[in-house]
Amino acid sequence: MDILIVRGPMYHSPGDEAAFSTWLKRIRAVQGVQSRGHDLHISLRPGRISTDELREFRALFHRYGLDTSDLGQLDGR
Repeated sequence: MDILIVRGPMYHSPGDEAAFSTWLKRIRAVQGVQSRGHDLHISLRPGRISTDELREFRALFHRYGLDTSDLGQLDGR
């Protein structure tokens, strides 16, 4: 199982954190998420990540100001 490790966002309220978590978990490629300090460890399901799934990752990361540079490794995975 592949794990994507990213620096987590700064949440502005409990509802903001819940919205981020819900959106992330709705991406089919995500099998699970763990917070470890300031980092998020995102477990990815086996297999290829679709263009739509990658688009959802990019949209979510952009909205929450996360670094999208590591998402390039998911393209064609």
